[in-house]
Amino acid sequence: MDTPRRAQLVIEMLQHAVNGRHDDATSVLAQIAQACDGQQMYGVCCGVADAARQSLIRLFGEPSRLGLWALAAPDPAEGPEHPAHTFAMRFVSAFANDDQDTCQALYLAAMRASANDFAHSVTALVGITAHITRTAVEELAADSEKPSQHPH
Repeated sequence: MDTPRRAQLVIEMLQHAVNGRHDDATSVLAQIAQACDGQQMYGVCCGVADAARQSLIRLFGEPSRLGLWALAAPDPAEGPEHPAHTFAMRFVSAFANDDQDTCQALYLAAMRASANDFAHSVTALVGITAHITRTAVEELAADSEKPSQHPH
């Protein structure tokens, strides 16, 4: 699969996920995964994480020069976190912080897991990105509905 087609499918997959069409998103993800080798899938994961990073910037602005992005894990009292969710949260944080070494290490660890665990990890990455993006869209919509402040 050539890069433009892969990029088009990633955008389509994220649109489905953001709009709550999970079966469609999963179907497109399966199509992408079947046509990609490991290096291409790493690029897909980075593209997905970049969408999350862009949404974080829309929500919170650019981090300060010394600031770093960090995503908070769920409360441990709610039960143990699934390894795929941990992968996704850490991958998005590392990518948002421009930490390619950590991104690569996380990806290689996920790839070396079982095929099922790898699929869950990539699916969780799409899901977290969709959640962050949906939150950004809702926040921007809410902000646009507020009356503007005009000086008197």
